[in-house]
Amino acid sequence: MFYLKLALLNLKKNSRTYGPFLLSMIFLMVMNTIVQIIFRNDGMSTLPGAQNAKYMFGLGNYIIVVFIVVFSLYANSFLLKQRKKELGLYNILGLGKRELAIVLFWETMISYVVTLALGLTIGSVFAKIGFLLLKKMTGFGSDFVYNFSFPAVLTVAGTFLAVFLLLFIWNVLQLKFVSPQALLKGSQHGEKEPKVKWLLALAGILCLGMGYGISVTIVSPIDALNLFFIAVILVIIGTYLLFTASSIAILKLLKNNKNYYYQLNHFISVSNMIYRMKQNAAGLASICILCTMVMVTVATTGSLYVGTDEMLKNFNPHDISITTRKDHQTDVEQMLRQLANQHHLKSIKVRDITTSEGLALIGKKDVYEALLLEQGNMTTIKNTEMFSLMTSEEYERVTGEPADIADDEVFLYEYSGKYPADTIKIAGHTFKIVHRINEMDAMPKAESISDAFLLVMSSEELITKLADELFPDDGYSADALFSTMVYADFQGKEEERLAFAREMKQFVTAMPDSPSCTSIDIDRESSKSFTGGFLFLGMIFGLMFTLATGIIIYYKQISEGVQDQQRYDIMQRVGMSHKEVRQTINSQVLMVFFFPIALAALHLAFAFPIIRKLLLLFGLANWQLFLWISVTTVLIFFVLYLLMYFQTSKVYYRIVERMPGTYTF
Repeated sequence: MFYLKLALLNLKKNSRTYGPFLLSMIFLMVMNTIVQIIFRNDGMSTLPGAQNAKYMFGLGNYIIVVFIVVFSLYANSFLLKQRKKELGLYNILGLGKRELAIVLFWETMISYVVTLALGLTIGSVFAKIGFLLLKKMTGFGSDFVYNFSFPAVLTVAGTFLAVFLLLFIWNVLQLKFVSPQALLKGSQHGEKEPKVKWLLALAGILCLGMGYGISVTIVSPIDALNLFFIAVILVIIGTYLLFTASSIAILKLLKNNKNYYYQLNHFISVSNMIYRMKQNAAGLASICILCTMVMVTVATTGSLYVGTDEMLKNFNPHDISITTRKDHQTDVEQMLRQLANQHHLKSIKVRDITTSEGLALIGKKDVYEALLLEQGNMTTIKNTEMFSLMTSEEYERVTGEPADIADDEVFLYEYSGKYPADTIKIAGHTFKIVHRINEMDAMPKAESISDAFLLVMSSEELITKLADELFPDDGYSADALFSTMVYADFQGKEEERLAFAREMKQFVTAMPDSPSCTSIDIDRESSKSFTGGFLFLGMIFGLMFTLATGIIIYYKQISEGVQDQQRYDIMQRVGMSHKEVRQTINSQVLMVFFFPIALAALHLAFAFPIIRKLLLLFGLANWQLFLWISVTTVLIFFVLYLLMYFQTSKVYYRIVERMPGTYTF
């Protein structure tokens, strides 16, 4: 009972440092509860297209758990650092390390119970709100109903029990290997002026340069997918090295600049930061990385959500498209018109175009050869270009334009990418490009993962012969090689359009030879679960990373305030005015805490090209939209960062500043 009372007294006495830690743990439990309840919702598995969202929520939950563990250890290290002096005093007064461990155990359990009670209560309430928000964002139907999940609650409770026990074990190990004298000194110990580690500084600049270089030189979305995490790791390493080594080098250069250094504000702030940077660099680097994560997460998920219609349009240039054999074309068109009339769709215009199937070719030197199935890997796929072939007769029928083409000539249409040369060599045949087509109604131009071209050739026989030479094992015939795409656009109510698309897809699925059918309305319904769930998780992660940023800034303010208290007290005693103290503090704090967000904005700017390529994998080619949302995200987060800075800086001022005329000797 004595140890329990002592633990309660300690928590009350250290409320200034324990309060933000408990609030952050409660917030993390609320976030985890929301995700767990939605993830374990019974209706999740019954919804069309919701499997993607369920997979994302499962993956997101693992990310949240990892983040909880890492952030808890980080915040706990600040707590322990501030309490070392107190624990050392208890140790000297007679409490052994075993007894201190018991006190820490009760403190940990009390913190866990408070976190559990408040976190689950608030989390259950906000889970309902989060459920309604997710339902609105995804368009999930009536089957997606809210139900409270006891297994979800038990999972959250067990996860956080493990986290708090891990913190307890970590704290006990810290006490075990530290002497009472070292504990009593706490975080106040002498610090030599750090030396500039030029090799580390150079390594940091090189890592950042390599990470930035990967991003700005990326051409293929496949390369972006392969190299994204390598670039991220390089930037993270470079950021930490930049703050630990390069920052000291910059401060030393400022110190050597006499015109800058020998000014009151600069003299004190630069001197303080030189001695402090060694131990605080990791915290500032962490703030920078968290700021970057917030910006990247929110900007990316926001772009995908806002750009949903554009992504659907890239994948579905027309409202409905059916690719079938030419002898089934009439049946498909008749059914299209019949179902459109049944569902009261207006302005329906049915069109068709016949081309070869897409041929995957890879350029070797100056000749295109077939990409065989066994050659398919990430390296070859990124260099693959898709070619569709059309007869001149079909081109004249579709466009109404003449196409008098010789056997060694082609018309070229670039509906994705650019072809720079005036000739094209395919399987030993050289064709001269005599005309470049500006647009084709059936194939609107769009940026995609790989380049795609349409070649108009003189005859069906030439195209069949070319396909046979490229793929001799397939034994192409004209019937097997050519297919007809029937496509249509129409107007109508959303539910009627969707019902029409579903019936049309059922009809096509029942046809022989497995024709394909794509509908923008069906894809829109299924994509809501993906983009909505993705944005919802992005909001969750953004809130968590923002909270972590605020908590780290708060603890840094407290930690640095305690260290600077005695320094500023001495300076005020020797004649430094209250106004000069405040100016010096402003100069120092502004320099320290605005460097991370400035570097984070720079990280996002250099990450823009590689993220833009990754968004192409989702079908979002509108880089202006991503740019607009990125700039908006940076501005909004900067405002939040300012609020966090001003709120936490008040704590620093209260610790450091003495009111004029208050001297203690």
